Amino acid sequence: MVQQMIVSALSALGLSGNRNSILKPWYFDSAASNHMTNIVLPLNNVQKYKGNLHIRTANGNPLSITTVGDISALLNTIFVSPKLSTNLISVGQLVDNNCDVHFLKSGCLVQD
Repeated sequence: MVQQMIVSALSALGLSGNRNSILKPWYFDSAASNHMTNIVLPLNNVQKYKGNLHIRTANGNPLSITTVGDISALLNTIFVSPKLSTNLISVGQLVDNNCDVHFLKSGCLVQD
């Protein structure tokens, strides 16, 4: 049941059944300000990052953002930082994009 809910949530975000499924897993993170990854491969509409923001890790270290891109309409403006260790889906960014995100005992449900 939990696995099915996770697969459904990732499918709704455009992360299953395509080239993205061979990459590291994506984790929902309620503390992440933006979606982020360390690899450009799954992204569309890739552009060099021209801002001055940095990704701040849990231990306080800043990581440079090199690129920005999209995976789907719901997973857009994804920051790329080559030294990032995992892929994160920002719960706050999903909510800002008018998604409902519900955490249940059995998993996570994302609805657009």
